[in-house]
Amino acid sequence: MSGLVMKRIILIFLLVASIATLSYYQFVYANDDEPSIERLMNNRKQKRDYDNLFDDHLYKSFTIEFSEVEFQSLLDSMQAYFDLYGTYQDNTMHKVTLTYNDGEDNSFSIEEVGFRTKSNTSRNLPLTYDWRDREVYHQTSFQLQFDATFDYPNNSNEYEILKSREAFNLSQLNFEFCKTFDSEFDEAMISEAYSYYLYEQAGVMVSNASYGVVYFKIEETLIGFGFYTIIEPIDNEFLKKNFSSDLLGDYGDLYKCTDTSGPADLGMAYEGLIGINENELNERYSYSLKNNTLGGSRTHFDSLTNLIEVLDNSSYFSLHQDEIIDVDHFIRALAIGFLIGNTDDYRYNYNNFYLYFNVYTNKAVFIPFDLDNSLGFGKHQDLTFMYGVNYPLQASTDQFAVLVNRIFENDENITLYHMYLEDFATNLFTFEAFNEEFLIVKSLYQDVLINENHLGNQVFSLRNSEWYFNTKRENVLAFLELESD
Repeated sequence: MSGLVMKRIILIFLLVASIATLSYYQFVYANDDEPSIERLMNNRKQKRDYDNLFDDHLYKSFTIEFSEVEFQSLLDSMQAYFDLYGTYQDNTMHKVTLTYNDGEDNSFSIEEVGFRTKSNTSRNLPLTYDWRDREVYHQTSFQLQFDATFDYPNNSNEYEILKSREAFNLSQLNFEFCKTFDSEFDEAMISEAYSYYLYEQAGVMVSNASYGVVYFKIEETLIGFGFYTIIEPIDNEFLKKNFSSDLLGDYGDLYKCTDTSGPADLGMAYEGLIGINENELNERYSYSLKNNTLGGSRTHFDSLTNLIEVLDNSSYFSLHQDEIIDVDHFIRALAIGFLIGNTDDYRYNYNNFYLYFNVYTNKAVFIPFDLDNSLGFGKHQDLTFMYGVNYPLQASTDQFAVLVNRIFENDENITLYHMYLEDFATNLFTFEAFNEEFLIVKSLYQDVLINENHLGNQVFSLRNSEWYFNTKRENVLAFLELESD
């Protein structure tokens, strides 16, 4: 009897195994006439890939491969958007294949990656034609989205694989080219990534950033698109890496704050500035909710409006500041922002920061981003054209950045700000460290950029970097000494 039972168990096991094998076969090889969907999977060790991606001392290249039809579709959709709205900010995703190579002989390709251009103010067509109808390629900032599902049906195998696919432990990756200001390139090339590094070293939560060289391949035509700063997006993956979720795995609200529809000063005139972007309609908000949007239908934004209204009550904020925002983190960010001289940030231009609200306490965390106007380069507000090296430690304009004003109403906060300025200026903010990084990156990329005639700046130069670091550092320490007298 027991032998019969055992035979039945074995038969059932074999039947289940056969069904499982058949199901997997059907899942992966649903149609012999169609490409296997295994091509969409990424089974690499992504933690190692992430570490290599953001290793500044490792050479990296990225080849973005378009079909001719897909590249033309990119141009057409951007032009159609411009014809409608007067801007190229079309976010339609286009299918590309990414091939990654690095200095440790790692090489792999990922198919059907989403590609779109990015930037609010400097987005442009990657290809135009001159008066003789010759092709002219242009550097443009862009984003790769590894979990783009395109037009696959929700119940398809492709959709199921793509909706949660990652590469480098990321669902997206941003690429920023070295922009020009007043027709001049930032020849130092590393300024933005190094600014992120300084924030990170100062204990401020920011994106990881590094460098790489980019190629566009359109059918068989290969174009060297130049040197790019690679930047980790601030998205759900960033939240998972840096914050705790609730018991259901949910996170608090994340707002991207820019001067898109008005100054993001955290002042009371916020009516019409808060919402969920609808890119298809060219509707964008200065305070744009990036998650927990209820499919775009959410209409209440209490986490942010409560913060703004609390900031309007000076006495209440002074008593409860540590419950409202991570004060230490914000003051660290103020100190580094002042040293790098970024006047396109919250403090000076009410722009370029995220606010994350803790899922349990609603306590806010300030996260700076977009640091390309830094370290002696960019569209600065300094009317003396000295890139802010002579700015006072606290300026009269601070009152218009409401959060800065509230923080500096507290003498203990000012003391902490001065302490961090002295610490960072003495131990972190040095030209010698910047120059060491500059020389390493130059040795990795300059010859490639020149020999292959890449777009954009090809020759690394320190421009005014030594003057900026030394003068800013000396002035900050001198100001602090005066404050202590």
